[in-house]
Amino acid sequence: MLLPLPIGCLLLFQIQGGDAALAARIQQLFNVVLTTDDHEQEAAAWDEAKAIFVQRGLPSAAVVGDETAYKFVWLTCTPGPEGFQRQVLGKAREGAKSHQVPDDAASYCAAHIRQDIVKTKAKKHAPANSALRDQIERLFEADQAVRQRSQFDKEKMSQSDRDQRAALETIFVKYGVPTYRMVGPQAASDFVTMIQHQSAEFRLRVLPRLKANVDSGQADPGSYTKMFDRSQLDAGRKQRYGENLICDSDNPKLHIAPIANEQNVNQRRAAIGLMRLELYAELVAKMTPDLCAVAPGAK
Repeated sequence: MLLPLPIGCLLLFQIQGGDAALAARIQQLFNVVLTTDDHEQEAAAWDEAKAIFVQRGLPSAAVVGDETAYKFVWLTCTPGPEGFQRQVLGKAREGAKSHQVPDDAASYCAAHIRQDIVKTKAKKHAPANSALRDQIERLFEADQAVRQRSQFDKEKMSQSDRDQRAALETIFVKYGVPTYRMVGPQAASDFVTMIQHQSAEFRLRVLPRLKANVDSGQADPGSYTKMFDRSQLDAGRKQRYGENLICDSDNPKLHIAPIANEQNVNQRRAAIGLMRLELYAELVAKMTPDLCAVAPGAK
């Protein structure tokens, strides 16, 4: 159902040649994809975004605004299939050249397609160590069970992380950081997510091995950036990509930790297939428990 817009907003778009109804609908589709637990609603939102692209191409920033134009590229480039993604990328690059589509939207799309190709190839082959994949999936299920927004319990989360430590340490000592080839893309990323919840010392040991996997096309660059930023914060330095949010005595509300060269952070994020920082921060705030209400510190 399309939400109504204030008359003043509609007039503004009409005067400037914009399309308020289209902008509102794109925003709705974006929110559905990012926040719903209903797979049918999510699929319908993806399909509608694709249909809009087929009918109208990529809405320009002049028509729907810079942020909404970016969101539409994200909506149409992210899900696949590859052939459709490449159509979107072609239009995004054309639009970026004429300043009708945000530059970082085209960069994001290109990086995302590259990573999707690598993951798709990896998924075509059975993992070399299916037993390890299954173990990681069991551990990850337990890791996430105590992190659900509706049932969040800080003490249970901390206890779960302590309980997981020995198993994760054993895996790391024996196998290093599991690769796509070893356990498949999902389990490889899930392993790194669990390491994020461990000690700074453990993360620091994992980081160079994870970087080597990324460089060889055997790990997700986004997983690396999150751990890299966390290690920067551990060392008292500014993060590079803005992947970690914190709450502290100066600002008890969950917020982005300090970033080096912040004015160019979205370009850096786009180059490795990460969405804009402000959208990512908004998503984290919506989808995660209110950690700041429990205790300060990096999350």
